[in-house]
Amino acid sequence: MTLKLLFLAPQNPYPPTDGGKISIYFPIKYLSNFFEIHLITPVRHIDDKIKESIKHFENLNVKYYPIVKNTDDKLIDLLRNMFVKIPFKWYKYYSNEIYSFCENLINSENIKFIFTSSPHMGLYSIKLKAKYPNLNIFLREHNIEFILAEQFANFTRNPIYKLIGKWQLKKTKILEQKYWELFEKVFFISDYDYEIAKKLRQDLSSKFHVLYDGFELNKICRRTKFDKKFILPTNVKALQNHVNIKWFIKDIWIPSLDWIKKNNFSLSITGGSKEEWERVLKMKNLEKFNIEFLGFVQNIDEEICKYKYSISPTIMGSGLRLKLLHSMARGKVVFATEFDVKTVKLFKDMYNIVSFNNHIEFVEKLNLLEKNANLYHSIRDNAIKTIKDYLSWEKYADKVVNTIIKEK
Repeated sequence: MTLKLLFLAPQNPYPPTDGGKISIYFPIKYLSNFFEIHLITPVRHIDDKIKESIKHFENLNVKYYPIVKNTDDKLIDLLRNMFVKIPFKWYKYYSNEIYSFCENLINSENIKFIFTSSPHMGLYSIKLKAKYPNLNIFLREHNIEFILAEQFANFTRNPIYKLIGKWQLKKTKILEQKYWELFEKVFFISDYDYEIAKKLRQDLSSKFHVLYDGFELNKICRRTKFDKKFILPTNVKALQNHVNIKWFIKDIWIPSLDWIKKNNFSLSITGGSKEEWERVLKMKNLEKFNIEFLGFVQNIDEEICKYKYSISPTIMGSGLRLKLLHSMARGKVVFATEFDVKTVKLFKDMYNIVSFNNHIEFVEKLNLLEKNANLYHSIRDNAIKTIKDYLSWEKYADKVVNTIIKEK
């Protein structure tokens, strides 16, 4: 008899066009080989795109139930959050309608397992577990959320935002650890997050697991010639991307511009229009720095394939999914900050990835790769091998299945 799994996610993951959606969509796709999956997400409204998603998931034998709940940030909700223990960014995902639907589904389908993709949806699992003690609930941390809240509070210069950030940080840090106590198992996306959690709550370490995102290797780029460009796959909607990209342009790209122009390199940034990026970065006329903006790319696999190099300029948040693993799976030589490289023990500088901390190191390593084709191809091949051996979606699904079966 096929086990039934309720999969709770904060957004509709189809089509999987960005890092957040990719890390929801593919686990569902591959876990559907082992479970009868019932997927629930909040959506702003039911439109043709949502109806298309329902049909798509039907073809994967996944039952998708989108439920209307606007999760946009609203000032009134932020003010109301003063009277709620749950962080604003999490509480805005909760609705009694979604909870009731989950409850009815558990009763009608006799569901015993819940996979919760990010703490934003965690309250549903916690409340359901309280009512149905035999439920087994599992949490997948997209990132450790209080670390992101801490980074926001530290990086923002706006005094009001800083005050809000510190307020939300306190709430997030308390509740996130409480969630770790209440879930059967907690999956972390990186070794970095896993080690932080273990140091903070050693008493819960038996619950903690590392669960790397995976990638489909049937999409390896088969080109032999590439545009002499860097691609930075990203999304203008995420605050941490504003910080990371502004740092990269000002501290790495522009100081390297003489070499870049002399060698005819350029940088392409996805995930937003030129106007949007110039507004959030507070920078104009970036084309004079050999920078272009691609907007929201429909087929990120094909787009990444065109470029010789990929960039993950993380100093805040995480570039692990889309910027690092996705590009490696496509056979790109990825330049990443030391912050990103330390997130996964599998990453080794100048073996399967290229680490940089400043513009001098960036140019030196790029120059070395341009002069040494064998080194370039070696790093590229090792990146693909790393994905194949350790970071496939099959391995992701196997780890989840084996962990859940132990709790059966």
